[in-house]
Amino acid sequence: MSTRARRTRRATLAVWALLGLLIPMVMGAPSTAAAASYACTSSTPVSARPTLRYGDTGSCVTVLQKLLLAKGYNIGATYATGYFGSGTDNAVRRYQASYRSLPINGVVATSTWSSMVLNNYARYPVASGPNTTSRVVLSFDDCPNSLSQFRAAVVGAKNLGVALVLFPTGNCLATGRFDVAYARANGHYVFNHTISHPDLTTLSYHGAYTQLGSPGVVTNYGRPPYGAYNTITVRNAYARRVMRIWTWNVDTNDWRGKTQSQVVWYVVTYARANNTVLMHMGWNGFNASAISQMKSGLAKRGLYVCRNLGATTQYPVFRC
Repeated sequence: MSTRARRTRRATLAVWALLGLLIPMVMGAPSTAAAASYACTSSTPVSARPTLRYGDTGSCVTVLQKLLLAKGYNIGATYATGYFGSGTDNAVRRYQASYRSLPINGVVATSTWSSMVLNNYARYPVASGPNTTSRVVLSFDDCPNSLSQFRAAVVGAKNLGVALVLFPTGNCLATGRFDVAYARANGHYVFNHTISHPDLTTLSYHGAYTQLGSPGVVTNYGRPPYGAYNTITVRNAYARRVMRIWTWNVDTNDWRGKTQSQVVWYVVTYARANNTVLMHMGWNGFNASAISQMKSGLAKRGLYVCRNLGATTQYPVFRC
């Protein structure tokens, strides 16, 4: 072969080699997730299932939708469509909010698949919230009567070694009677209680979603006013805000005008291990004296209140 022919052959091979590199780059090499999305069945191992999100299509989306429907989650249709639209996205977020350790992001990765298929994740209990201990949580809603009362109560609780869980409204914050940073610096948890305290189940999705934002507390847990949340609209709003709902186990009804001794008696008598107790900052349980009596009264029954473990953050990992 002549020198010229050898050069021509080498040049041709180089061109073909370059094309071999470029074609996959231009066309896009099929990913494992994309391939799996077209081959999914209900028996596909969790480890082989692709990560799914809004906009995806295929048989794996169909499998996901059938799982959601079987578990009672409305996907916006009565049957599996194979398209990951807004209805499926909302259903996934609501599902994720129902389990302690799942991220609320609408993305169906291995953890969410595993929870759905293997049932190996702990449910999130709305009444006792993120408290995984046997300790009793003393929680207070709405708004204190004054900033001085608020400060005395949170410092008094801190000095007693007690962590309170506080749910002020946005309107309360606007009046200057509650200081979020001050409460957190003193070891208490501050979560969302809407802006103006409406019954969220009477609002549109946009209305409920707006109520869960600023100037209310922006955080990772929220308490719906009146404990009213059992509609898809409200659950969607909380999940979109990446907030888990936290209600209560024991309602003291302190707002009915009960005296301090009546409120204390009710808490000491009816609270159980792992319970969350509902009280209100504007009534007679929100002071150091009452909190001290609740703590000592519960201790006599072998129950202990949530410990104050130091400053908390905007998006805390709840600890008792």
